[in-house]
Amino acid sequence: MHRRRLRRLWFLALLFLCPWPLPLLHDAFVPAIRYWMLGSVAATLGLLEGAAGPVFQIVLLLLGWALITTAMCWLIAFLLARASGLIPDRTALLASYSAITGLLIWALTFEPYHTPFGHAVRGGLLQVLS
Repeated sequence: MHRRRLRRLWFLALLFLCPWPLPLLHDAFVPAIRYWMLGSVAATLGLLEGAAGPVFQIVLLLLGWALITTAMCWLIAFLLARASGLIPDRTALLASYSAITGLLIWALTFEPYHTPFGHAVRGGLLQVLS
């Protein structure tokens, strides 16, 4: 049970905190959840306003990359949960909670994300998800 909880915990943390680059835009370096947000907004605008021009390709790019980065988050979370099998359950949970808390503090305090799609070019977690 603890391994499943660890895997879910790491997956959500990586989905919301781990910056991923967008291959075609060298300036984009944001969490996977941001690609889901951008892709869904682009798809909604394309459906409501009409998909003239490269809207369909942009939606495919953003949602496809969101799917790939989400799969990578799950794979990393799976490997971390599997590797934690080498240590006792209580120690693994405490170490994971500590590491994820550190990542959250890092994402909220500093400006680790870089996005061409926001108000500011660089920002913390709250700027990227707003």
